Amino acid sequence: MSDLRPDDRAPNLWVGDDVEIADDVHLGANVVVHSGVRIGPGSHVEDGAVLGKLTRPGRDSISPLPAVAPTVLGEGTVVGSLAVVCTNVTTGRDVFIGDHALVREGAVLGARVSIGHATTIGRDCRLGDGVRTQSYCVLGVGIVIEDDAFLGPSVVVLSGLMLREGETYEARPAVLRRGCHIGSGVQLLPGIVVGAEAVVGAGSVVTRDVLAGARVKGNPAR
Repeated sequence: MSDLRPDDRAPNLWVGDDVEIADDVHLGANVVVHSGVRIGPGSHVEDGAVLGKLTRPGRDSISPLPAVAPTVLGEGTVVGSLAVVCTNVTTGRDVFIGDHALVREGAVLGARVSIGHATTIGRDCRLGDGVRTQSYCVLGVGIVIEDDAFLGPSVVVLSGLMLREGETYEARPAVLRRGCHIGSGVQLLPGIVVGAEAVVGAGSVVTRDVLAGARVKGNPAR
């Protein structure tokens, strides 16, 4: 049975047990705040957002159920309309999570991170301070992106992890180093390391590591 209860702080707001919402937080209509969520001062949660969601794996998935743990949104965090932030997510100060975005369990977003419209941040990803992803990016499980990296629209960063019966592979998350710039439509294969300040041209497929400061493009990127 759900522990959600109606709350009069916003129209059609539903709130679970053990929730902490700072007094000056703006809450839109039809927001759902599950148990264990902490929303820092000055934050803004727009219409239809869901916070602290516990994901249920699909019928054929062998992925274990995630552990329920606090979801902590740092001071000044903005969560867009219809965005979903799952359980055990932590954000730093002044983070922006765009409309329709999905942030999966265990993800950690540093200060001033900006997540574009309809972007998916996979389980246990780590994004450093000042990371920016534009619309429709997809990050696989455990991806690491260091401070001030930039991802253009529709970038896909793979980890190699499959979680269906008979198709389980060892995760090999890609790593994007500090200040790198990934152009729109790029696909990074599992285990790739993109060096600090490197630039990957739009539409490229990256099949091997990119050295720090390098500029590469193409399929495969060279």
